[in-house]
Amino acid sequence: MRLRPLVWLLLGYGVVLLVACLLLHRAVALRPTPHGEVLASLWQEGQLVQRLVRAAPGVRDDRMERAPAQGAGEWVLETVVQEGAVLRAPQLAFALALVPARDGLRATLDGKTVYVTPDDLLARHVYDHGLRVAALSVSVGADMAQIVTLLSERLAAPAQDVMTRATLRRLRIVRTPDGPPRVTGETLSVGHVRDGMRDAARYLARNITRDGRFRYRVDPVTDRSLPGYNWPRHAGATFFLAQAAAATHDPSLRQAALGGAALLRGQAMGACGGVPCVGDEPVVALGSSALALIAFTEVVRSHLDESYRTPVVELSRFLRGQQRPDGAFMHYYDRRESHPIDRQGLYYSSEATLALARAYPITHDPADLDAAVRGLQHLVGPAWHFFGNRYYFGEEHWTCQAMAALWPHAPNPQALDFCLRWHAYSRAMQQRAGDSSFDSDGAIGVSPVVTPRLTPVASRCEAAVATLDIARRVGVAPKELEALEGQLRRALALLLRQQFRPGPRHLFKHPDAVFGAMPGSEVDWDLRIDYVQHAGSAMVRWLEVQGQ
Repeated sequence: MRLRPLVWLLLGYGVVLLVACLLLHRAVALRPTPHGEVLASLWQEGQLVQRLVRAAPGVRDDRMERAPAQGAGEWVLETVVQEGAVLRAPQLAFALALVPARDGLRATLDGKTVYVTPDDLLARHVYDHGLRVAALSVSVGADMAQIVTLLSERLAAPAQDVMTRATLRRLRIVRTPDGPPRVTGETLSVGHVRDGMRDAARYLARNITRDGRFRYRVDPVTDRSLPGYNWPRHAGATFFLAQAAAATHDPSLRQAALGGAALLRGQAMGACGGVPCVGDEPVVALGSSALALIAFTEVVRSHLDESYRTPVVELSRFLRGQQRPDGAFMHYYDRRESHPIDRQGLYYSSEATLALARAYPITHDPADLDAAVRGLQHLVGPAWHFFGNRYYFGEEHWTCQAMAALWPHAPNPQALDFCLRWHAYSRAMQQRAGDSSFDSDGAIGVSPVVTPRLTPVASRCEAAVATLDIARRVGVAPKELEALEGQLRRALALLLRQQFRPGPRHLFKHPDAVFGAMPGSEVDWDLRIDYVQHAGSAMVRWLEVQGQ
């Protein structure tokens, strides 16, 4: 094929694609609604009891006055501000039609009109539960099967009729603002962070049993405990409780921290070739022992219980036994055959390095310091020797905390440079207000169709405050410090805005039970203990650095 026909072909394709995009945008774009409906919804313990449709704001309805007096729940107002068409095919386009926590639907069939609001969809965990991309461990779009079922119930019509005969309109809906003023990076204060940290710790303390086991996953809408458990995350939650107990001197937090630590030292502890380790599976992962060691070092450092010096020494010995000559770690141990397995996984090497760095001031064993130094050197050196390594970074939040923990004993300028560059990379991905339809200021953006996750924000805060601490001490350029501190403040403000303090109380069965919890995202309400742990630990360290 000659060059000129190819150019014309590509030019024609581009014109056709542009016209198609413009037509699609015109068809589905939101426009101010001519109706201006106000939806008054009565919620009780996370269940919709009644919904009234009012023609315009300010219109009184006696039924709204009577219901609260009868103890029937809480009225919530939602205003329809924009509307647009919905593509029903292909299915992916239908699933991606709704902006999470912002969009709902109006459906009309045979003269009957019903609404599905963002609150309806949040209560049913519909957003971001559509198409699952297993390779990336994310789901995108809404669960349209649930939405169609809900519309079918409210229209009293078969699902097939909803999809083929009903008139569907996408609605942009705004809930009447409630709660305290919005915290931003500019307005963030020590008081804001102290209150958020305290409430996060108290959430964990309320949700730990007498035997030291946490409610690992909780559905706040129903207040049900969900299945599953995880020793590394248990250890992380224990670590944060010990940090918070030391910072607040709250006896209830001290008791909860010691309860979590006792379960780690007791039931969770096994043996790996005659050396104590955490886990009772035939093959145990290094992360369980590393996070348990981090928790135990905080229990000792905070003077909660000096007897934990013994497991600190024992677990340090196990981690050192998993280290390779080049400083990297073997991430698994076969308890049946009593030997390490040199297979790599995310986080484990940096967790083990941080654990040994924190153990050294307690054990005073030069072997622990040497192992931590070699582990950090590998993480910031040979582990990243590949094309483009200065422009791509993985999940390095434990690495930068290890850098800070080692600095008083073995300062590593190369590691500090690594962490400063990693935060600059993260800063380039950090969203600002107005970048998307989400509450995005301070978030880490990876896609316009995936609600930003909060745990990556929290873990980067942990690393950022550690890096900021050392960067200030060594006199890094003021411009670099200002950028890092601004990045950190905006991220912390986002976490405080999304923390359930109180959150949308009307959608929770027992709002007081989840007060202080941290969701996975603005619409992911599968509450897990590591979500609140990472955010809480970042807040504790930020308060410490601010105090310095």
